[in-house]
Amino acid sequence: MAQVAGHVASQILSLNGERIILPNTAIAEIIPYVTADSLSENLQKDAPVWLLGMIEWRGLSVPLLSLETMLGSQYEQPDKRSSIAIINAVGNMAGVPFFAIVTQGIPKLLQVSSGTLDLIEESGDSNKAAACHVVFDGDVAVIPDIDVVEIMLKEAFEGNKSTPKKAEEKAKKKTTNKKNKKNKK
Repeated sequence: MAQVAGHVASQILSLNGERIILPNTAIAEIIPYVTADSLSENLQKDAPVWLLGMIEWRGLSVPLLSLETMLGSQYEQPDKRSSIAIINAVGNMAGVPFFAIVTQGIPKLLQVSSGTLDLIEESGDSNKAAACHVVFDGDVAVIPDIDVVEIMLKEAFEGNKSTPKKAEEKAKKKTTNKKNKKNKK
């Protein structure tokens, strides 16, 4: 994390009904919203509701997530203010160096220190995707547990015995095979 004299350069991102705080180093890029490609049939039937599909980014197939759904809120269709945050994966999930989340509006840059955040003590908080809830600048925000998000993503694909990259390769091969069969007829 980028630290200067006890401060961590961070961004606050708005979701539908939630605000999250992430260190700058966690965010690879903010891009305009694009519609996700559907998951392969194999993945679609057992995919969790928070797995929206796959997007292409810099030649990679990246899973698009609804982080607000993972955090227990309801996902709403993106609008003209929506964008996508490409997040650097920090775990050892083979073949998945990034994942993406849908965001609303423009991220706000901030310097976070122990004096700028107040931890909200919540007894029985069962949401494992949230590391903690904090008060920043008078507003409640969530600091997501990126390790847990990655584990949940990995489990979603392992349940189908495939990493996102392999799943998309299989889906592309199926599409290519179908096109080839049609062309032969």
